[in-house]
Amino acid sequence: MENDKKSRIHLGAYCLVIKDHNVLVIKKARGPYRGKYDLPGGKIEFGESIEECLKRELKEETGLDMADASFLSIEESVFDYVDEGGVDKKFHHIGMYYLVNVEEGNLKTDSDGHDSEGALFVDIDSIKPEYFSSVAYKAIRNADFKVRKI
Repeated sequence: MENDKKSRIHLGAYCLVIKDHNVLVIKKARGPYRGKYDLPGGKIEFGESIEECLKRELKEETGLDMADASFLSIEESVFDYVDEGGVDKKFHHIGMYYLVNVEEGNLKTDSDGHDSEGALFVDIDSIKPEYFSSVAYKAIRNADFKVRKI
């Protein structure tokens, strides 16, 4: 097992918002998913509850407020990537995914200055794995299956 600055474990909580068969996503500005779509969310800060993390990340990245959330799944992915400086790195991503309802509000489509280049809704049927973070793709597909099955 590697345990150095080139390998990293990331644990986060993420929001899956589905509206009219569209999924709310952000375009990643940095990190191993730079340039791909991901679900709003991120690292749980020390002492922060999962619900607090979901609310904070959703607001920061999309400008929207969470109404409620229900647990969906845990997804994980381990892979190699090259960072912005050209350094080979290893990433182990563990995400807790929640089906989230949001309050009406104005969607933030511009950069948050940190991790997101902006938020948008994409049709669930147009989602392809090459355009999404691996764990978000898994969570979306699992949720879509559950929604269609009901």
